[in-house]
Amino acid sequence: MSTHMALPPPSAYRLRHRERLAGLLGFTSAVLLLRLPIKHSVVIVGKLKRHTPKSATMDEAAAAVAAGRAAARWFPGRAACLENSLAAVLTALLLRRSLDWCIGARLMPYAAHAWVEAGGRPVGETASPDRPYLLLLRT
Repeated sequence: MSTHMALPPPSAYRLRHRERLAGLLGFTSAVLLLRLPIKHSVVIVGKLKRHTPKSATMDEAAAAVAAGRAAARWFPGRAACLENSLAAVLTALLLRRSLDWCIGARLMPYAAHAWVEAGGRPVGETASPDRPYLLLLRT
């Protein structure tokens, strides 16, 4: 089983079968995509989002995040914020919804983080982080 790094506890959201399947496919695709340079993953996600014009609601986004994280629990390697956020975006795309994939950083001490947003609001993140992240990339 994988180790989650700096992620909030799993949600109590009860996933449907199609969400679990989409989460598994989304997480597997995310792991494969992240073997490429990150710029390729960003381009691919951007192109896929163009074909999925309907944005996810907060409930649909929460389901995509929960499905990606549920699949990540069975992954024997590293499943941190980058893998889980990309899995949530790909899961939402498989469910014909789109999410924003965000990558940011903060200083003192330096830390990087990736997350998803729906309607400009983070999904599945702690309500009030101790220090906000500076958004570096949004797809």
